[in-house]
Amino acid sequence: MNYLTALLLLVLSFNAYAFEALEDILKLKKAPAGVVIEITSGDKLYLEKIMPQLKADILAIQKKHKGLSVAIVSHARESLLLTKQKSQLHTKLHSDIKSLSDNNTSVHVCGTYASWFNINEDEFPDYINVSPAGPVQVDDYLELGYLHIEL
Repeated sequence: MNYLTALLLLVLSFNAYAFEALEDILKLKKAPAGVVIEITSGDKLYLEKIMPQLKADILAIQKKHKGLSVAIVSHARESLLLTKQKSQLHTKLHSDIKSLSDNNTSVHVCGTYASWFNINEDEFPDYINVSPAGPVQVDDYLELGYLHIEL
């Protein structure tokens, strides 16, 4: 088993505080096809709590692996803070996400999950991509060869 395969298995099995897995990507000599970070938290403030470290880790791996594409797919309660209406209450979170989206990081929310709370696609700012289904969006990235990290 080569190092990349071992790392991929480690990343796929890592479910707790996955920033260590993001840091492991810094150790790779060759950049992966990309990285998809899947976030499913029951804590509506989870993104706000993790975003400073997550942003720092993403920017570090993008600095090392020039042009590395990163995707964040949020498809649980934390995604509800990403609406235009919530942007005024959570300005730092939205500022960080907009900054990431300007730096080769796609940020997705699950349209199905949002619809359960009567939130429509047009209620999200332009820097948030509304996917029909978060799990399908993750699978699309995996088919492209992205490494998968769950938070």
